[in-house]
Amino acid sequence: MALTTYDDLKAATADWLERSDLAGRASDFITLAEARLNRELRLAVMESEVDLAAPPGARTLDLPADCREALGLWRADGPARTPMRYRPAGLMPRSDQGGRPDYWSLEGGKILLERPCDGETSFVLRQVGRLALSAEAPTNAVLAEHPDLYLFATLAEACPYLRDGEMAGHFNARFEMALAQARAADARRHGMASLVTDLPRREAVSC
Repeated sequence: MALTTYDDLKAATADWLERSDLAGRASDFITLAEARLNRELRLAVMESEVDLAAPPGARTLDLPADCREALGLWRADGPARTPMRYRPAGLMPRSDQGGRPDYWSLEGGKILLERPCDGETSFVLRQVGRLALSAEAPTNAVLAEHPDLYLFATLAEACPYLRDGEMAGHFNARFEMALAQARAADARRHGMASLVTDLPRREAVSC
């Protein structure tokens, strides 16, 4: 059976548990699995860049709904990018004078700027996205690259509902093995990249 979409994952969950009556519960198990993955997993394939725009006078920006961690913010000055400097909200310098912001922080679901923008200003946010499969978003890069990780996380979350401790131990062990392998593959990929790049170290900030 292919395991590349949300529907595939729901069907595979029922097949592995050999319980056709659980088809309606599979989406709940996947939601719980994704909550666990969003806490424990951080892979390069989960990173993306998002264009943001602030109107004149704005000093806040809405974070994308799928943002789990903010890795960096750049001000887009035409074709060039100027890196913004992150500061905790309580330590960020503040000014009421309009201009081009140089500092940013986070508060709730907002990006804070240290001053109002003196004109329409474009930004680029690099983020770690939040995993959230659905009928409208039936696949993602983690499911495509690591279907076993998704499957065993989902099966492990089904076991408390089934009250099967032995099965829970088995699927949790398979999940931990898949998690370690996914992290190792990601580390090898990052290790190769570090040999050929000289990028500044990013400061990750939870959204």
